[in-house]
Amino acid sequence: MKKDIYKNFETRQSQFSETAGNLKSLYTTLSWVRVLLFVGATIGVIVFADNKDGAAMLFTIAAAFVAYVALLKKHSTVRFELKLAQAREQINTNELKRMDNDLKEFEDGKKYYDITHPYHEDLDVFGKHSLFQLINRTSTFLGEKTLAQWLGFGATVDEIQDRQKSVQELSSNLDFRQDFEAYGKASSDTDIDHQPLLDWLNEDNSLKNVGLYKVALAILPAAMVITIVLSSLGTLQSGIPVLIGIFNLVILGGVLSKVHEVSKRTEEGYKSLNAMRYQIQMIENTDFSSPRLVHLKKTISNDKTSASQTIKSLTLILDNLQNRVNVFYIVLDILLLLDIFWYIKIVNWKNQNSADIKTWFETIGEIDGLSSVAGFTYSNPDFNFPSISTNHFDIEAEALGHPLIKSGNRVTNNFEFHGKGGICLITGSNMSGKSTFLRTVGVNCVLGLMGAPVCAEKMTVSPLNVFTSMRSQDDLEENVSSFYAELKRLKQLLASINNEIPILFMIDEVLKGTNSKDRHKGALALIKQLNASYAFGFVSTHDIELGTITNELKGVKNYSFNSEIIGDEIKFDYTLTPGICKSFNATKLMQKMGIDIPE
Repeated sequence: MKKDIYKNFETRQSQFSETAGNLKSLYTTLSWVRVLLFVGATIGVIVFADNKDGAAMLFTIAAAFVAYVALLKKHSTVRFELKLAQAREQINTNELKRMDNDLKEFEDGKKYYDITHPYHEDLDVFGKHSLFQLINRTSTFLGEKTLAQWLGFGATVDEIQDRQKSVQELSSNLDFRQDFEAYGKASSDTDIDHQPLLDWLNEDNSLKNVGLYKVALAILPAAMVITIVLSSLGTLQSGIPVLIGIFNLVILGGVLSKVHEVSKRTEEGYKSLNAMRYQIQMIENTDFSSPRLVHLKKTISNDKTSASQTIKSLTLILDNLQNRVNVFYIVLDILLLLDIFWYIKIVNWKNQNSADIKTWFETIGEIDGLSSVAGFTYSNPDFNFPSISTNHFDIEAEALGHPLIKSGNRVTNNFEFHGKGGICLITGSNMSGKSTFLRTVGVNCVLGLMGAPVCAEKMTVSPLNVFTSMRSQDDLEENVSSFYAELKRLKQLLASINNEIPILFMIDEVLKGTNSKDRHKGALALIKQLNASYAFGFVSTHDIELGTITNELKGVKNYSFNSEIIGDEIKFDYTLTPGICKSFNATKLMQKMGIDIPE
């Protein structure tokens, strides 16, 4: 089935590449037609002016203007269709790369990384070759932010089940997901922050003496056009239109600062409105069955008009306000008071719709996040949704593997773990798979508790908070050694344990930065403390003597990863085995690195 999915992506990539090529040719042709139209019209105007044929000259200008506007509109449409086709091609290229486990070119989400987070650092949630790179298919700023939040905090049981149903529904709708993503990528940039736009929408931008401005708008543009026509016919002095133009400039000065402020505050956020409009239109035209998606669709319903049309009208207004630096706009502004016209339009729009748009942004963000997880689900048909246990302290999995390891190299394990205070004490030889197994359990818990499928044939997990202490590093700037960094991390773990939500802890190579005597003493005390707490988890170590604690504490079990030395080679099976480790390879590894250790 995975091969069929891969082949489907290849086919779609090829189709969209061909479409993009055809549209690019059409786009280039239209560009030349516009140039030729301009040159032809200019020559015509010069010829007719030289012959003093005013009527023909005006007709040429009018006809060229109409043709140019029509060409401009067609050119703009083709440009957007080209960007859409290119986005669709890139989307399928990206899917192929993810299926090949090639993640290096994707956004790594480092801006969401928090070194103090319970598991960001150790489970490769963000950064190079990360979960975020594997899952993220979002095309909006809020969608990306939503996905990052889901990766950082487990959801409630109801939220998880709702997301699972939504993801399953969207997973099978490949065209919807890829079009939703393509419209976002073709219309905006996921780095655009919508917050300044949302803040501006919540502000009062009412205009004093708006009645007078409306009167001026009704009279002065008409007066300007009429006097220009009469002046050109020689029935009116040419100074009259000039005087009206000066008067118009004075009136425009009254709104100049306000219009400039609108333009400045919306110059980034408004770029995403086109994407939002198309994405809302897709939602409006799609029938959903899962409860969460049905609810989200209802949030964009509008009794007065469709949400997509409402966004379209806002986009039109802001587009014009953003084009104020255009020479053509400046001329028309003096003639027709465009700044006043568009400012009154935007104030009226805000009065009618500003309360809705924040909800619409949030809806787009959530559906973008769900669609992203659905894309991850579709591309990994061998992954499965976990059952969410209503009991506390439950983890059970069959064929559990790490999703960031290529399927051909992935080794899976069966595992079952239950009970408050339970501790899996894992011993093992170097490079045998202890750390990878801890990350495998942690990563799949994060996936399952955000509503995504897990890399397992079957899994059950209860609501819990994951906490890891694995990659403790020194900090020269802060004068902190790796051992002290680990102690600080363990202190954070102990402080996070309460009697509300169980903590699943993962401690790799416990207290590795100190001497064997202190390490054994400290690790023993820590295990006893954790065994009595509202938590359960894993402790890996090379300290074999710690394994004897199972005779003293209830709920502590020994597991191990072993290796086999055959001649000069060390063989690993990366299989979790009950009991204390019975094979070690440090001496052989040191010998292979050139350290002269006698046999």
